[in-house]
Amino acid sequence: MADREYVEEEFSKAREALADAESLAASGGSDAGVVNRLYYACFHAAQAALYDRSVDPSSHGAVRNRFGEHLVVDGCVSRDHGRLLTTLADLRQQADYGYAPIDEDVEALRERTHDFVEVVGDLLNADAGN
Repeated sequence: MADREYVEEEFSKAREALADAESLAASGGSDAGVVNRLYYACFHAAQAALYDRSVDPSSHGAVRNRFGEHLVVDGCVSRDHGRLLTTLADLRQQADYGYAPIDEDVEALRERTHDFVEVVGDLLNADAGN
């Protein structure tokens, strides 16, 4: 069984990154900064879900791949959630390394990220009850 401390620590980081994204957006922060925090919210939530399943990915790419293998393919989360994690990873690269301005609806990404974190939280709570 998963070490609940790791699961809870990663999910706490997800909530913190989401709160950071909200603060940045509310204070007029850059889309690049908001996207960075949205990605990390999803990344840490995904990592918490993987730890909950005793999967210990070794890299950001492995988190995305294993999340797809262990949660999307198994039907625990929707394909849209898997795509969001990949989309945000690509956008974070773009934002952090300045390839081009963010040409996405950041508000829609915020809403989708809230849903992602909520769905993972529900899964973790259901698993904790077992």
